[in-house]
Amino acid sequence: LFLIDGSTGAGKSSILHAICYALYGKTTDLERKDMGLRCDHAAMDNLTEVALEFSIREDRYRIIRSPTQIRLSKRNDKPAQHKAAAHLCRVLADGSEQTLVAKKKNDADEQIKAIIGLTLEQFRQVMVLPQGEFRRLLMADSADREKVFSQLFQTQMYRRIESTLKDKSVFEKAG
Repeated sequence: LFLIDGSTGAGKSSILHAICYALYGKTTDLERKDMGLRCDHAAMDNLTEVALEFSIREDRYRIIRSPTQIRLSKRNDKPAQHKAAAHLCRVLADGSEQTLVAKKKNDADEQIKAIIGLTLEQFRQVMVLPQGEFRRLLMADSADREKVFSQLFQTQMYRRIESTLKDKSVFEKAG
């Protein structure tokens, strides 16, 4: 559990938007779309992108995403649309990288979901709890809460143990 704290305007939400965008290709703000991620004052020849390095258990990963944006074409210096892209790699022990997804945003989305074990909606609900949202999570119906918490705390293992013990108990009573 961690807390990002600071005064109003310090950039807390920007950090969370960037982390969420790097992982899922969408920000924590449901209203913000790709074209709204680029600063209006950015030079046309600058590519807007976000990079995040993270680890899960013993594995390290790096993802670099760029949103859909208008920038200067490399061929003719005229404005052109750059489509959203994602580059996902595993960082090996020696510091070298193994590419998992070279460019396709949708492929990266699926890989991230598999690596992290949370969908975008679950990530927003569990990892990013703006004011009032924690209360909403606690007030959610038990099935929704159980689903989120079971993925977050990896409780499937305990369900398998419970099921095995139950089956063993029934078998021993019958035998």
